[in-house]
Amino acid sequence: MRAMTGYSSVSQTNNFWDVQIILRAVNFKYLDVTVHNLHPEEVILEEKIKREIKNRVSRGKIEVFVYITAAKSKKLKINEKVVAEYIAQARSLAKKYKLNSEIYVKDILNLPQTFSFEQGIKSIQPFVFSLLKEALSKFIEFREKEGLIIKKEIVSNLDKLKSNVEKIRKQKPKAKSMEKGKEDIDEELSLMAFYISKLDNKINSTKRETKGKPMDFLIQEILRELNAASSKTKIKTAALLIIEGKNYLERIREQVQNIE
Repeated sequence: MRAMTGYSSVSQTNNFWDVQIILRAVNFKYLDVTVHNLHPEEVILEEKIKREIKNRVSRGKIEVFVYITAAKSKKLKINEKVVAEYIAQARSLAKKYKLNSEIYVKDILNLPQTFSFEQGIKSIQPFVFSLLKEALSKFIEFREKEGLIIKKEIVSNLDKLKSNVEKIRKQKPKAKSMEKGKEDIDEELSLMAFYISKLDNKINSTKRETKGKPMDFLIQEILRELNAASSKTKIKTAALLIIEGKNYLERIREQVQNIE
């Protein structure tokens, strides 16, 4: 079981590049991956990063921060043809629309493809990608540790819910005291036990699978049966026990919201 929140950070330097990758995630119903700090021409690398994360993660809003700088021994190369074209276009617009024609170097160098390092972007991709895999492994390990903490809380509340359902069963009205069977909650109790068993199995399953959504569905089904039983029973003790059961179920539901 994994939590949806997670964090990892890795960095490494080779002869050409200094690279740092940070992954962080918060709860989200689906999977949403955003990559920050890459230049527009690095779109292929960005798509590879997203694809690798989607292969190993199923839910959560994940942000990837990639910081790439050239090693000190490498020189910055200005693409003068591109810079000249930007300047010519800017001056043409300024003249046409009577705008201020002052142009600053810092503004030009922030535009795409105006500079590059001696080591091209193609050579950086394998280095970044191998570092991403390390960051992703640490990120998943973080999620699994958080998941164990959440699992303990869920199991504790589920045990209380099981005990609660048994108490309701003992408090239910006898068949002969019912008014034409209107207070019969045997079916609701049986379905509750069935869904609780399914939820228990899902919690303790060792399969590598998405658990959050199926668990959320089972919780909704248990709540539906609790509501149905509540509408039928006229015994005060049983009614209070059903309310107590709903409280335990709500605690489980809140914890499941953070499960992948």
